Amino acid sequence: MTSPWQKIRTTPGSDLNWLWLPGWSFSADVFETFYDELPGHHWAADYLNCAVSFETAAASLAATAPGTGDGVNLPAIWIGWSLGGALAAKAFSATPAPRNHFLVTLATGQRFLSDKTGNGMPTEDFEAFSQSLTSNAETTLKRFTGLCAQGSSEARSLMKQLKSSQHPVRSELNHTLEWLRYEDLLPSLRSLHLYGHADALKPSQMPPVELSPGESHAFFLTTEGKHHILERLHQLAEQLQHESAKQEKMP
Repeated sequence: MTSPWQKIRTTPGSDLNWLWLPGWSFSADVFETFYDELPGHHWAADYLNCAVSFETAAASLAATAPGTGDGVNLPAIWIGWSLGGALAAKAFSATPAPRNHFLVTLATGQRFLSDKTGNGMPTEDFEAFSQSLTSNAETTLKRFTGLCAQGSSEARSLMKQLKSSQHPVRSELNHTLEWLRYEDLLPSLRSLHLYGHADALKPSQMPPVELSPGESHAFFLTTEGKHHILERLHQLAEQLQHESAKQEKMP
């Protein structure tokens, strides 16, 4: 099986694996400001080229995750934004993750389309968005970037940052857009789901929920949001490495 994972960078100071999955239409460059801040090996998967179903893509990500297989299970933190978080969560539920792995999702709804609470995107809006992507992809992507930044006091700079990491118009975007029809995701005990304030996409929240001080769907790129998530990720990394060291000492 060909691995969709690519090594982005190694930041000295740790053997921890960081597995990054960006949101729909974005590349892993959207996480660029985090790599140097977190010691370890940074990997990302460009799932845009996966011409398969959502479930098959998630299973492939789980089966080829760096640091796993052949009796080797190195500590890892999966971090997915929006659709990337849904893929990571699905991978966790499809294949039992090692005990020294942890899942962090950013603005990922338990489902993307509206649920009974009214959160999520209404189906009719999603259908209109899908048709717009087919008829006028460039304008639709620009509109989507605006939705991701909407609600933030840093919206202008946030949109500029998002545009720099967005894929150009490609037919594969239509295929992966359909993945957003995913059904309810199963919660994992070893997970944390972070959400920002004033998220225009109103994701239906998965437990355990933690609210970030950042705003918008891309809250993790705002000043307050980035500071908060870095603090949490450093805490989780320390926890995983401590647990991994204890397991190694066990007979």
